[in-house]
Amino acid sequence: MPKRVLITCAPPNPNGDLHLGHLSGPFMGADVLRKYLVARDVPVSYVAYTDDHSCYIPRRGSELGWDAHTTAFRYTRRIEHSLSLADMLPDYYEHPHREPRHDALVQEHFLRLWESGVITEQEMPTPYCPTCDEFVYEAYIRGNCRFCAAPSDGTYCEECGLAQEPGGVVEGRCFTCGGQPETRTAVRLVVPLAPFTERLTELFEKSPWRQRVLDFCTGLLARELPVVPVSRVADYGIPVPLDEWKGHILDTWFSGIFGYMAATAAHDAALGHPDRWRETWRDPETELVHFIGFDCSFSHAVLWPSLLLGLGEYITPRYVISNEFYTLEGDKFSTSRGHAIWGSDFLREAPADAVRFHLCLTAPEETKSDFRMSDFDRTVNTLLVEEWEGWAASVVGLLAKEHGSVVPETDRATWPAAVRALAEQLPGDLAGHLEPATFSLRGAAARLREAVRTAAEDLRRWQESPADRAEASAVLAAHVELLGVLAAVSGPIMPTWSRRTWQQLGRVPGFDGVPWPHQDQAVVPAGTQIVPEYRRMFQPR
Repeated sequence: MPKRVLITCAPPNPNGDLHLGHLSGPFMGADVLRKYLVARDVPVSYVAYTDDHSCYIPRRGSELGWDAHTTAFRYTRRIEHSLSLADMLPDYYEHPHREPRHDALVQEHFLRLWESGVITEQEMPTPYCPTCDEFVYEAYIRGNCRFCAAPSDGTYCEECGLAQEPGGVVEGRCFTCGGQPETRTAVRLVVPLAPFTERLTELFEKSPWRQRVLDFCTGLLARELPVVPVSRVADYGIPVPLDEWKGHILDTWFSGIFGYMAATAAHDAALGHPDRWRETWRDPETELVHFIGFDCSFSHAVLWPSLLLGLGEYITPRYVISNEFYTLEGDKFSTSRGHAIWGSDFLREAPADAVRFHLCLTAPEETKSDFRMSDFDRTVNTLLVEEWEGWAASVVGLLAKEHGSVVPETDRATWPAAVRALAEQLPGDLAGHLEPATFSLRGAAARLREAVRTAAEDLRRWQESPADRAEASAVLAAHVELLGVLAAVSGPIMPTWSRRTWQQLGRVPGFDGVPWPHQDQAVVPAGTQIVPEYRRMFQPR
């Protein structure tokens, strides 16, 4: 068991609210893993931050008539509200504009990399818009990926994940004026990755990352690692802390790893340990887990490990867990076209646990997947209302009728074989899907669905056939125990249902939820007094 697990989630741009596509990916994965590890008593921290310095912020602000700081502040509040409604808030969510530690740590590590020669300066071809009279980067240039031809902004392609610099996108257009930029030579600060080839190869060979991320990394090694620009001519962002580089800022794709450090430091400081973050990031027993969309593979799996290796004192990621795109009714989520379901709107009308369960069940882990409202309604109406809570209500009602809501004393060997097996095996099965090395939201949700259907079918068969009192007691004791096990192991995915059901079973949840079952202990022991009437949480749609 690791000494500590540190979980991160790719930082969102505060240029809009979160839609279901956002929530289905890194936010969901990071939160479920954190809740699982807490239930297993593994020391864990989940930190994140908002990408306040992204160039998408002033671009969005100009469309709304807001300045960049106002834009970042207002949308960060929306993002945090959506995460709160979804029960997905990290342990600490850092705000760079409001917390000076963020910029200070970025600049501190930049200077160390500069002084050690990891960062150098180099002339590079850079897109320049003659109409706007400025270099155009990332959010301000749009064209086609020069590797896969998919539509792409100026830094990384969302489809293939490859860096567009140096060289730029094909047939690029300036976002501001629509003109075609020309290529000019500019001196920029860069990180040549070739010197890290051997150490990255070793890292990739021993890392149990998602296969597409590993294939991406080995493909880069075969192609030859690029020189990565990390500075831009701009007035919005973290300034390069060198006198001769005034008017240049540091690319957020460079600084992101230090944002995770700043968030860790802020969390530890809030807990009264302002210096503990360095120990965490230097301890080889800390397991660092990144949750990302695949389009962030280059930064999290290649560039940032190189920076960490260049600094020489920090851990590199043990796990990089990626996801693919989540589409809406067969088409890509699109804010500009109004083709989106916003989390803060949807979570006001649908229970968070229902949304969480469905997003896990349909998670875009290895391939793209799709959200369809008809599928969601089916998940709620058939699985959660009829099968899941229908079974739970029957178990609680029958126990009240037959035993006054007190769990009877029975011999476990007399329990129905299928239910006893489920109660014994379900914790291990779920753990197999929730450990970082084999993490699968889809697998975990599907196993829960299968368990409920098996239990509901067993209870129906028993109710349809006569049984003596001893057999009835054994059946009810088995199903109550399974309900308790299900309440415990579903907690990482359905935390509210988990806590409510645990309380209805006469148990007291902890501050962070329901503990994971121990193999040699009954979850709901004989003699436990449970609430006589099951309180339903889900309603038909």
